[in-house]
Amino acid sequence: MTPRWIAPWLALLAPLYVISPLALLALPQLRKLPLPARYILAFYAFSQQLPALFSPEPLLASGLALARTLLMFGLLGVGAALGATERLKPVAIGLGVVFATAVVYSVVGGADVFTSRLGHPYMTSITLGLGGAFGVWTALFTRGRLLWRVPLGLCGLAVLLLSGSRGPLAAALVGCLAGFVIQRGRRLGAALLLGAALLAGGLYIGERLGVGSIARLGSSDTTGRDLVWYNTLSVIQSQPWSGVGSYRLGRYLSPPGDSCTLFSSTDGTAPACPAWVKNLGNPWLIAHNATLQQLAETGPLGLLGLFLLLGAVLTACIQNRSTFGIAVVSGLMIATINDSTLLVPSPFFAELFWVVAGTQLLQLRQMTLSTGLLAGGAALVLSAPVLAGSFLPERQVPAHLSFLSAPTRVTTTQAYQVIAQFDLPPGDYRASLDSCLDYCVTLATQQFTTTTESSPMLFIKSDIFNTRNQRMELRLLTGKSSSNIQPLGLNSWTVVKEK
Repeated sequence: MTPRWIAPWLALLAPLYVISPLALLALPQLRKLPLPARYILAFYAFSQQLPALFSPEPLLASGLALARTLLMFGLLGVGAALGATERLKPVAIGLGVVFATAVVYSVVGGADVFTSRLGHPYMTSITLGLGGAFGVWTALFTRGRLLWRVPLGLCGLAVLLLSGSRGPLAAALVGCLAGFVIQRGRRLGAALLLGAALLAGGLYIGERLGVGSIARLGSSDTTGRDLVWYNTLSVIQSQPWSGVGSYRLGRYLSPPGDSCTLFSSTDGTAPACPAWVKNLGNPWLIAHNATLQQLAETGPLGLLGLFLLLGAVLTACIQNRSTFGIAVVSGLMIATINDSTLLVPSPFFAELFWVVAGTQLLQLRQMTLSTGLLAGGAALVLSAPVLAGSFLPERQVPAHLSFLSAPTRVTTTQAYQVIAQFDLPPGDYRASLDSCLDYCVTLATQQFTTTTESSPMLFIKSDIFNTRNQRMELRLLTGKSSSNIQPLGLNSWTVVKEK
């Protein structure tokens, strides 16, 4: 018997995602999982706890790793209690509330749909986009009356496009493709054609009408993620075996004096963190990539544990021929290339991922060689920024730092200013000022354009760390961020704080 609280919990999860920890009530349901699945979960728990004991803050890291593991296992228990993805239909109620809230909030707030992205009072554009993707998957791959599935799918597609989020769009496409491939049969061709027509029609209409959020979907700019990936790699290099601990990466990515915020909404507002969250040090400041996030937090052993678990989930989806399961799992895994959509707690999408994973692991018949191959394939695909940062050659641009004024001795760590000028070909560029201790943190960036062989004079000002010695880096980057995190040029010097 499925516990009675699960259905209303699922219905409320999307609009009221703070109820996520109630999933801990489902921990006893893990006993329903077959023995191979329980072995995988046991190894995952071990892979998170052992590195935590050797991290810079072992007691705190161990407690936080345990909290995350228990919440994940509780969500898997919810899936085991449900037994099948068909019982996830109550989620559609919550998604409908989210869609309606976004539309009302945007209209009442006076937002122009032709120039701005769809907004929400407490959800980001990425969250809305993933909500739209869930709506599309639910409409396509669950059974039920067309009377509610068609409106849900169309609303989900509209929210997905108007959110202007490329990661969720990629997730939706990959999830739909994977679901249709598993489904096969005569409906495959018709479904693919219909889906492609609806998506192409939405993109065409949006582009013709000049809808800014839809036009943004064609951009290849990673919106500053290359800076985060570069800094996360430096954190990994500072703690290569143990990591810094679960939820602790944000502390290492935060610039000096940075205030803790939960998220940045589409209208630019950012609610402050509660005191207990602030003490964790910006826990929601993430690596925007699953591989980098796990490596930075728990080292290679923790990464191995995660990908073995994901490989088992993928194996179960294929063995069970679950169209909805493979759509959710593959779609959200693809989204982790430029985000961290599997971390719990989250604004509902990671919770639904692990609930769906629980429904699949319940029917995991056996572990085969394909499990390891799927785990390795997932690791390879999701590690794109790591591979780009490690193996792509440095970009060659005839750039030269023609002028640099940067104090090497200071009496205060506030308002440190660098003045610089580059000789380089015409084009769009960015200058990034970083402070490096055992790891690097971006302090400030400045975008500029050159029309001659010389850049404008750049004035970059920021607070620096209150420490005796720190290495400063001035990095020259292309105007648009990409997956290649190698700088076009790098200059460094040491700053000493005098007493």
